[in-house]
Parts: sequence; C-alpha cells; structure tokens
Amino acid sequence: MLNDRCVTVFELLKSAGYTSCAVGRLDMVTAEDWHNPKKIARYVDRFFGSTGYQGPGNYFKDVRNTAFYRDGERYSIPDGGYKTDLITDFAVDFIKTQTKEKPFFLYMSHYAPHWPLHAKPDDIAKYRDLYRRLGWDKAREQRLQRLIEMGLVPAGTQLAPRDPHATAWKDSKFQEWEAERMATFAAQIDCLDQSVGRVMETLRSTGADQNTLVFFLSDNGASDKAVGQLDKPNATWRSDGTRTKVGNKPSIQPGPADNFVTAGPAWSNLSNAPFRDHKQTNYEGGIASPLIAWWPGVVTQTGVISPELAHIADLTATCLEVGGVTYPAEFAQRQVTPLAGKSLLPVLQGGERDGHTSLCWATSGARAVREGSWKLVAIPKGPWELYDLSKDRAELHDLAAEQPERVAAMTKTFEAWQTR
Repeated sequence: MLNDRCVTVFELLKSAGYTSCAVGRLDMVTAEDWHNPKKIARYVDRFFGSTGYQGPGNYFKDVRNTAFYRDGERYSIPDGGYKTDLITDFAVDFIKTQTKEKPFFLYMSHYAPHWPLHAKPDDIAKYRDLYRRLGWDKAREQRLQRLIEMGLVPAGTQLAPRDPHATAWKDSKFQEWEAERMATFAAQIDCLDQSVGRVMETLRSTGADQNTLVFFLSDNGASDKAVGQLDKPNATWRSDGTRTKVGNKPSIQPGPADNFVTAGPAWSNLSNAPFRDHKQTNYEGGIASPLIAWWPGVVTQTGVISPELAHIADLTATCLEVGGVTYPAEFAQRQVTPLAGKSLLPVLQGGERDGHTSLCWATSGARAVREGSWKLVAIPKGPWELYDLSKDRAELHDLAAEQPERVAAMTKTFEAWQTR
C-alpha cells in the first residue's frame, strides 16, 4: 500500500501540469482513501474504478468488497454493463475531452483477465471450437513454436513440463467444460484487446496519436488458483445478495455473472507457455511480462527492441523523464524514498542505458535475484536454484550445484536488498 515515504507518478505529473486520469484497479491507494474516494483527487483529476484489493469480484454486477466510484461518487454497474467496456468508455471519454494545450497522463488498469471467468457470450463463442480441438497440450506446443518464429524466445527453447496437478488433455474427463473455461478466458482477453483498439483509435481521431507514448503490459503471470471462500454460508461478492455458484467443477459453467470459476493449472500453464509455474511464484511463469511500447517517430524499431533486464519500476522513471519532471527528495513536506526505476527512454530511442546491475523479488515466501541473464530463484523454504535465462528461459536446467560461488554472491545481493 502507498505510504508517506513514496510519491506516485500521478502526483508528480499532476504537479507538473498534466491532466491525470486513472481507470480501473487502484489497489494501492491507502486504507484511509478506500473509505473516502474523494481523496483520490490527491493523485488524479479523474477516476473511474475501484480501490481496495479484491480484484473484480464480478464483471457484470456490483460487489460488496470492491465498490466502484466515478470521480468520487459511488457508481453502480448498469444492467447489461460489463466492466471491461465501462472502463474503456471512461478512458475514451477522458481522451476526447483533452485539449492540445495541456498534456495528459492516463493509467488504464483493466481487471481482465483476472478471475472470475466472466465474459460476453459472443466473445466466448469465437474460441469454443478452438480449445475443444487443441486442448492444453497441443496449444502449448503451438504457442512455443509461434513465440520462436516471432523471435520472442530463442530457438531451442523448451516447454516447461505440464503442471503436476494437470492431466494430459487426452485423459481429461470433461473436455467440453474444460474448453469452455479457456474459451471464456480468451474471450476476456479478446474484449480487452477490443478496448485497447478503441483507445488507440480515439488517440488517432483526436490527433493525439503522434505525440503520445503508450505502454502496454500485464501485471504478472497467469494464476493456477481456485477460489473457495465464497462457499461459506451467506458469502458472496454480489451486493444484491445473489448467491454465487463457486467451484472448478463441470456442474458450474464459466461465463455468466452467477458463477465463479477460475482457469486452473492446466490452462494457466498454457497462458504462461513456455515458462514454468504460475502467479505468486518467482519463476518466469509468475513474473515475466512482455512490454509493448508505441511512440510514433521515437520508437522506430519493430519486434524485440531490447533483451535488456528491466522492471515495472522503470515505467515511472521513463514517464518522468519524458515529461521533463525531476523526481524529488521531498514532496508535499515529506521525505520520499529514492526512485527505484531507471528510465527506458534511451532504449526506446534505439540506444542503450545504464541499467540495473541486479533486481530482486520476494513474493509470498518465494525469492529471486536477476543479474544479467543469470537468475537465482527459490520456492518458499526451498533451496536456491540457478538458471542462465539466455539459454534456458523455461528454467529447466538448474546450475546451482555447478556454480556455488555465483550462488553465494547472488545470495548476498538478495540479502542486502532485503535488509535495505
């Protein structure tokens, strides 16, 4: 959660004359602000979405623990509404109201494809036959081949093994229901893609496209988890009290507002292909995220423009440099933590930067360190494993026993970071 030791890119750009807008999930706003949404104005000029830490809960209906607000006022999802569309509607309207005299900053944080598996029927229909025909095993093989052909992973990259909690597709007893789960997940992403298209078209129609930097990324790898807490008596995220059917079982169909189904480990494996493991781990399947950068006249390369080690913290540093804003040592009469990220602007311009010598993670007991292509990683309470990601992105060949000195040195890096 945000605290008095930090300052956000929202606040800094707003103080520099930018009109700012946040749309969708603003999980990180302080607990005090959860219950007084008008305080969000400290960060942004316009806001539509939710604060708190529950995810969407329901894409079609109001939920108890994740109230929606529009510019400080409580907002109720209208009949026939779908959160992905509503978020995009607000973002599009915001862009349309901007003038060329003043720059703007838009943070569009969609819920999709976070659980539950809720999607519109027409979008689901596009993918139903595809996943019935492929299943997760063949689909993973095809995705790896496509990633290699596009140059997104090196030739020779291998698939991580199928998750031990997943059967072979040919042995799955409920293939139609399983295919429906992935078709619904794909439908959520399809709708999100349509939304991105609407935003980009709005930039073009308003003439802002030639002078706008756009970053697109996801927050982490796909999740393998199921949700069981809604099975408790009277437990539901629905504000209208409607009971929710919860569970990953063929009697509960993914898609509609009354059901709560998740994708599960086999389909998460597919979404994370070719990497191993899932969200809440520090294997590549949990933390590796592609970043798309678009900026006419500046980003002129196509494909993979840099294999350099980078982190989401670099986006704040980049936005501040592009906006001509200096990160302060003090803001609003409080001392703030030094900037963690390093600007990507030189990379976007086709050059190189003075990058990170190391990056560290600590997630739900899992640990990891990156130094160049080397990665040290461990499961909770487990031993360190060592991988060379330049040759082994799927983290299949543990080199810890062969290189104990490197393990020791990187362990010290992690411990120093953790203490700091």
